Amino acid sequence: MSLLILALLSGWSLSFPGSNHGFLEPRIFFQPDEDQFIYTEIADEVTMVEYGPVTFGVGLSIDTYMGTSSKESDIAFNVYGGHWNIRGFFGVDYRNLLFSLFTDHECFHNIDMADTSGQYMNNLKLGVENHLTANLHQGFLPAGAVPEYRVSAGIYRPRGSTFQKGHVFDWSLHGNVDYPLLAEGDMVYGTILHSDVYFHLDGGSSSRFSSEIYGRHHWDSGDMVVFFRHHLHDTQPIRPLEGETSFGVRFQW
Repeated sequence: MSLLILALLSGWSLSFPGSNHGFLEPRIFFQPDEDQFIYTEIADEVTMVEYGPVTFGVGLSIDTYMGTSSKESDIAFNVYGGHWNIRGFFGVDYRNLLFSLFTDHECFHNIDMADTSGQYMNNLKLGVENHLTANLHQGFLPAGAVPEYRVSAGIYRPRGSTFQKGHVFDWSLHGNVDYPLLAEGDMVYGTILHSDVYFHLDGGSSSRFSSEIYGRHHWDSGDMVVFFRHHLHDTQPIRPLEGETSFGVRFQW
C-alpha cells in the first residue's frame, strides 16, 4: 500500500499557480428600509499551491450593508454595517469532485456605533462540490441533467470569547444548487437554490432559504449575470431577510 502511495506521489507535479476566481455582486431591494436598501458583496479565492489533485489556497469576501436613511435625515444612504470572511482551504480533486477542508473566520462589524464588532465566529467545515461547463449549443439543460452543487457541514470551534462572540451557533449545514435550464447564443438561463441550517448551543435551530433566477452572458474574461433573488425563509438571528426580494448584477471571473 505504501509503495502505491509513493508511486502516485512521484507522478504528481508541484506548482504555484496563483490562479483566482471570484465575483462582485451589488443588489437592490424592492422594499427598502433602514435595514436593507443596497447590499454589495465582493469575493475572491486564490489557489496558491497545487500538487497533483491537491490544492491549497486562501479567500476573502466582504459584504457591505446599506439601508435608507430615516425621514429626519438629509442623507440618502446609510452604510451601517459590513461582513468580512477570511478563508483558508485544502482540497482534493477526485473523479470530477472537489472534497475540501476549510476554515472560515467571519466577523460582522457595525459602523458609527459604540460596539463596532457586532459578531465574530470561527468554524471548521468539510465540503464537496462539482463543477459543470454549460454547452452553449445545447438549448435545453445545457450542463446536463445533474445540477452544479456545493454542500458542506461546519462546527463552531474553538469555543470562548477569543474565537466566538455574539452568536448562538454550534454547528451548521449548507447547500447550494445551480441548475442551468436553457441556453441561447452566449446566454444561459437558470435557477439557484441556497440553504443554510444552524443548530444552536441551547438545542434550538434556525434556517435560511433563498431562490434565484438568472440570465448569464459568457465572455472569455468572465461572466455577467442578471438575477432576481427571493428569501423564502430566514429565521437565523443575524440580519434576517425573510420575504425580501432583490434585483442584482453579478460579475464573475
